[in-house]
Amino acid sequence: MKQVATGISGLDKVLKGGFLRPSILLIAGTAGTGKTTFAMQSIFKAAKNEEVCMYITSLSEPIAMINNFMSRFSFYNFSFLGKGNVKYVPIDIEILHKGPKAIIDEMEENVETIKPDRIVIDPVNVFTMGMDEESRRQFYYEFFTSMKSWNSLVLLTGEFTQEELIKSTVSYLVDGVIYIDYEPFYDNNVRYINILKMRGQDFQGGKHSCKITKDGFTVFPRLSPGERKTVSIERLSCGIKGMDLMTGGGFIRGSSILLSGSSGMGKTIIGTQFIFDGLLKQEPGIIISFEEDAVQIRENSKQFGWNLEDFENKNLLKFINPLEFDAHELAMQIDETIEKIKARRLLVDGISRFNRMMPQFISFPEYLGAFINNLRNKNLTAIYTNESSNLIDTDQITYSGISPKMDVIILLRYVEIKSEMRKAMSVLKMKSSDHDKEIREFIVSRKGVEIRLPFTEYSGLLSGSPIRAFSEAFVEAFKK
Repeated sequence: MKQVATGISGLDKVLKGGFLRPSILLIAGTAGTGKTTFAMQSIFKAAKNEEVCMYITSLSEPIAMINNFMSRFSFYNFSFLGKGNVKYVPIDIEILHKGPKAIIDEMEENVETIKPDRIVIDPVNVFTMGMDEESRRQFYYEFFTSMKSWNSLVLLTGEFTQEELIKSTVSYLVDGVIYIDYEPFYDNNVRYINILKMRGQDFQGGKHSCKITKDGFTVFPRLSPGERKTVSIERLSCGIKGMDLMTGGGFIRGSSILLSGSSGMGKTIIGTQFIFDGLLKQEPGIIISFEEDAVQIRENSKQFGWNLEDFENKNLLKFINPLEFDAHELAMQIDETIEKIKARRLLVDGISRFNRMMPQFISFPEYLGAFINNLRNKNLTAIYTNESSNLIDTDQITYSGISPKMDVIILLRYVEIKSEMRKAMSVLKMKSSDHDKEIREFIVSRKGVEIRLPFTEYSGLLSGSPIRAFSEAFVEAFKK
């Protein structure tokens, strides 16, 4: 038994290597989910690797119509038909009317002649139309006995709902079941696959989002947390001198840092300043923003003297628009970009918006934990910004369980002092490191964010309504 590539982008990772050959697999789903595209892509990609493939169809559409439809995909290469790497075998209506034995004999004869490595039978349900349950079961037992002698990888497509699949004889007899379906997501549908069964091999279970584009079927494997192999003790500058002091000498490389504060506090500026500091040190960076688009961030950065476009042109900085992808597709896009530019720093501006990208089959806390751990495992230092709903109060740092997953939490708050709104920063949490416990003022100047002295004269700052410390109030009273 040999493991072979599926031909479906991303699926080999889910199956931890690919399909087993020989085996019989069912690609199931309701109408329009992409079963035929999936199967066709698999055999044409296999043909590119010099496998001999056979496509058996019992549908009434002529081969010319199938060619016309499938030629829209980049994987569909007509030359493989001419070379004989892909053979079309239609089962005509006369053979179907002759009954089960004639159908099986016709397939056996073609398999014996072509000797294919990979076979698609699309769809398998048609052969049993009009049969009663007992006859259908008997046909499938005989059919599967025959297929097991072919010594090939056989992909069956079948139109089933999940309820029908549970009761079906086919799902019991096959070696593996891949189910394709949709789930509603806002005004659209999200397609996903679910590996329900794969005899003799390990695989990543659960639902994985997928998409059909001009390049065919792509699967976006669900993020798995993984294990961190090493823990860095290296410190790196935050890009803001006073913040390095507050964090005990800078962030530990590979950390996840949460900046939480209300609108207008300067979260995006701090995050961009962190990225820009890395760029000056030849550390490539990635900016993912739910709050502002790349054009706006570039323009806003220029007022601080940060020309981001220069670094983009040097392939040291990449912007990723998260709104173009679903959650798992975004994770794959980030991974590919990290690998491409060898990124060391990342900014996710507006992490709470991630929740809106999650179809029902994706758990946000599970996804976020895996997302953060994946970046930690790559030793990539990431700042995540979160907008809190309250302007000055601090009853809740984040929603959706974000803060427990972070290594560092920095709280930004407005405080009212002498009828003036001022900005305060405090480090609430820093794993594996000591940190400044004081609440410090910060400002946004022409150079970016600057940290000032602590608010030593006041207490109750995080409530948003500070009061004079007792010693200061005592001195003030004797001045009167």
